[in-house]
Amino acid sequence: MYLAFPVDSDTKSELLETAQHELMKHHWDTFCTEPLSIAQGGKGVIVPGCVHCRKIIYTGNQYLSHLALDVLPEIIDSFCKME
Repeated sequence: MYLAFPVDSDTKSELLETAQHELMKHHWDTFCTEPLSIAQGGKGVIVPGCVHCRKIIYTGNQYLSHLALDVLPEIIDSFCKME
């Protein structure tokens, strides 16, 4: 079900800019789970995922789900609090 509510063009532009800025922070790459330094007793492992969130993600589908289910709701919540 899609609920439409009236939003002026300035608000739409602000929301779009906010969402684009936040989404660009998230990228699918590899990161280390813990320090790798042997001198520090590191046990880190290199894993694929969202580097910004440090969330392990193995597939493109999981990455898209992460953006849709984890990132977008936070963007909308933070935007609504700014209003």
